[in-house]
Formats: sequence, structure tokens, C-alpha cells
Amino acid sequence: MINTIICSADIATLQEVWNSMVQKWISPIVIMVMGTLSLKFLLNRQWSQFINFLSIGIGVAVVVYIAPVMFNENSDLINSASNTAKMIN
Repeated sequence: MINTIICSADIATLQEVWNSMVQKWISPIVIMVMGTLSLKFLLNRQWSQFINFLSIGIGVAVVVYIAPVMFNENSDLINSASNTAKMIN
């Protein structure tokens, strides 16, 4: 495993290594932890804690996994904000 990471780091950019790590390791771990804790809350009939945990988990996942795409230099969101700022100035 370490050898694979080192070899991929030699031939790839850091963004490609990060994407690989997220797809192969981080995403499945996050999904398993969220699923396990959600089931715990559901089985104990703790509805408010279940809804709170699920909504916070989804919010964090959106920020972690979608933010790099939304806020890169060529994204529509950044272009729209910069165009609006130029029109104001």
C-alpha cells in the first residue's frame, strides 16, 4: 500500500494522488462511519439525534468532496463572482 502511494506520487501530481486517496480510502471510511452511527441512532429510536447527525454529515461531505470542484479557478461560481465584482467596481 505504501509502495503504491509512493510510486503514484512520483508520477502524478498531488491533485491526482489526493483524488485517488479520497476515492479508494477516505470515501468508503466516511460512508461506513456515517452508516454505522446512523443505524445506531435509528435502532435506539433517537430521531432528533439521527436527523441532526445525518444533516451535519451530509453538509460536511458536500463541503469536503464538492468544494474543490466548485471553487477551482475555472468554475462557473468563481467566474460569476468575479464578473459581478467587476461590474460593481
